[in-house]
Amino acid sequence: MGRSGWSRCPSRQRRLPVDEPADIPAANAFSSAGKAVNIHNPAPAPDRKAAVDVVSRQRAWRYPVPSAARRHVAPVLFALIAGIDGLGTSIAFAALIFAGPLAAGFSMGVGVILLSSIVMALWIALRSRYPSSIGQVQEASIAILATAIAAATLQLELAPEEVKVATAFAILGSSAVVTGTVFWLFGLGRFGRLVRFMPYPVVAGFLAGSGWLLIQGAVMMIIGDRNLVDLLVRPEGQQAIANLYVAVVFSIVMVFAIRRSTSPLTMPLILIGGGLLFYGMLAVIGVESEQARAMQWLPAMSADQGFALPNPVEVVASADWSVVLHALPAIISVALLGMVGLLLNTSGLEVATRQEIDADAELRTTGIANIVAGGFGGAPGFTGLSMTLLANRMGAKARSVGIATALMLALMLPFAGELAGAMPTFVAAGLMIALGIELIQDWLWRTRTQLPRMEWLVVLAIPLGMAAFGFMGGMALGLALSIASFVYNYARLSVIRVNASLRERKSSIDRPPAENSLIELEGEQVQVLELQEFLFFGTAEQIIEAIRRRQQDRSRLSLRFVVIDFRRVSGMDAAAAATFVKIRNLLAGSEIELVFSSLSPEIEQALARNGIDFVSDPSVGRERDLDHALERCEERLIAAISREETWQDIEDYFAQTIGPSARLKDLVASMEEIRLQTGDRFIRAGEPGEDLFLLWTGRAKVEAVLANGKRLRLRTVKPGVVLGEIAIYRGGPRTADVVAEVPSTVYRLARRQLRYLEQADPELALLVHRLCATTLAERLTIANRVVQSLHE
Repeated sequence: MGRSGWSRCPSRQRRLPVDEPADIPAANAFSSAGKAVNIHNPAPAPDRKAAVDVVSRQRAWRYPVPSAARRHVAPVLFALIAGIDGLGTSIAFAALIFAGPLAAGFSMGVGVILLSSIVMALWIALRSRYPSSIGQVQEASIAILATAIAAATLQLELAPEEVKVATAFAILGSSAVVTGTVFWLFGLGRFGRLVRFMPYPVVAGFLAGSGWLLIQGAVMMIIGDRNLVDLLVRPEGQQAIANLYVAVVFSIVMVFAIRRSTSPLTMPLILIGGGLLFYGMLAVIGVESEQARAMQWLPAMSADQGFALPNPVEVVASADWSVVLHALPAIISVALLGMVGLLLNTSGLEVATRQEIDADAELRTTGIANIVAGGFGGAPGFTGLSMTLLANRMGAKARSVGIATALMLALMLPFAGELAGAMPTFVAAGLMIALGIELIQDWLWRTRTQLPRMEWLVVLAIPLGMAAFGFMGGMALGLALSIASFVYNYARLSVIRVNASLRERKSSIDRPPAENSLIELEGEQVQVLELQEFLFFGTAEQIIEAIRRRQQDRSRLSLRFVVIDFRRVSGMDAAAAATFVKIRNLLAGSEIELVFSSLSPEIEQALARNGIDFVSDPSVGRERDLDHALERCEERLIAAISREETWQDIEDYFAQTIGPSARLKDLVASMEEIRLQTGDRFIRAGEPGEDLFLLWTGRAKVEAVLANGKRLRLRTVKPGVVLGEIAIYRGGPRTADVVAEVPSTVYRLARRQLRYLEQADPELALLVHRLCATTLAERLTIANRVVQSLHE
């Protein structure tokens, strides 16, 4: 059968011939219902040997005609299969909706659903971006609408029959119009991708719930509103139970057959075979059609009622629109689920055919088809994945296949009333039960191995909610679980990208070894939190907890600063902003300064509105970026130690850096002292790296020239820092400029001088190499700590 990407003919999608490799990925991406498997929990790849074994069986039903003739025969053969499928399901769908008090609308229901299938098939064939797309009315939508229409009928218990039927068609048509409008607007705005954010467990739960609604509707189609006593005691009740038993047996045979057979003829043959067997039984036992109708073996209508369609004007005039409005939640859910189904099927076609398909264009095209179908009270639909892939495997890959399918359905349309009246009740009910079993099997049973347990429980809860509280209760439960699942899962994501100290997250200032050593010893007094993602009430508590754990850690130095960086934060809600007021109060009581960095104007305003005072509160600081916030904390830590107290002269500096030596005076003598003015560039990008420099006094900056000519400041250099040590060993051009920011003094050692010392005075050269090695080791240690902090 294969109604859609939510089809009921799984065997044909799982067993794919190896001579058509384009179809094999679809087996990975789509399960037996043609549905999209959770991309985070993909199904295992199909076994290639099994695919090879099935080739001979699949070729058995492939028509042995020349390829030239196949182009003309394939669309006709497929249209015949699709026509039987469409007619059978149209009758079953109508029987599901127009039962009991709505039985008078059954014949028109068959016609309008069949006509909807014609519109879907024809328009999508003419306008779809994938030529052989097959449009169909969808069983998941019918299941939801049948429940909504049944609830509406209960509200109209005392209304005339024509009002009930008109209201049913109004709900059906409104659903198609709303679905089409939503499709078209989302496609026009190119918002189709947004629906992919709908949680997968919720989608699966609604589809599994649709399966339950189909089964429930099929049962009610047979037993009606009889109570348990009537079913067990009264003869007509016992007859209904017997009819239900036959329908269940027929549905089991159908499910078993389509899962075992690879032939596309299986389902049509079962439907036809069931009908022929029924009429053969009537002939053997000598029961007339009217007598069978009285025994509820046939629909409660005349077989010669003929073709009929509802009059749109009479529907609009007679329908109770207040009841239609009460069905609006169900109508909206049909539209949203339909959009999910269409986009999943479009993705499946892209995978299976290895062609890119414009999903937004498909939404616009399908939207127009639904609006047209809804104009005469029709049902919603969209491209069916499994039927489209079946057409491809039969060699029908042009627009003619959809056109032929529409023509075949149109040929059957005038006889829809007669055929509907002649279809045995157990065939229609059995078909609905089989469809429901397929949906439950594919979206509930199989997902238990594809999803984590908690997510699968969400899937399970939705059909259980529909069974216990009805469709509206199940839908409300699904939406509540969707929100709760989102909040829970998002709250589990860490919004703290980095939680480190100043030992691991230093500023870009190049400091001398003495200052680096001080930061190494005292850096734990600074906690650095780099945040990410969107902050809301469910995630902001992570920040408080991280700060509280650090405060309570008695194995480390007491905190003096907490730096919170917002560079990677996309936004936050009011509850999260209030959380930072709690953090400020928590830290202020312990005399810890809170420093914010990289605040966007929106986040800064939100913090200020909630009570963070950036102007007059001494316990709160603000810096334009994380680097300046780190520099602020570093300067506070080393403020108590002046440079003069660290080293007396350059020989003392060398002694503290590379250790005591009698040759330190000679090392100083081998270097050239250079005095610089503000703006002097003593290292230039692109020039050969031939010199080693030591910044002795002043301050310098390292900067690069961007492609647009602007200069980017990379880092600041303080006295006591060695520059150019890599070039001493590797050579090559300089990669950045170094410029004096204030009047400064540097000592320079030329590379050729080092090479001379290596020959003439190895002991002195060793001191130079020790200085370079110490500098490289210092920088490597800092870099390793930064990398480690990013991966903790």
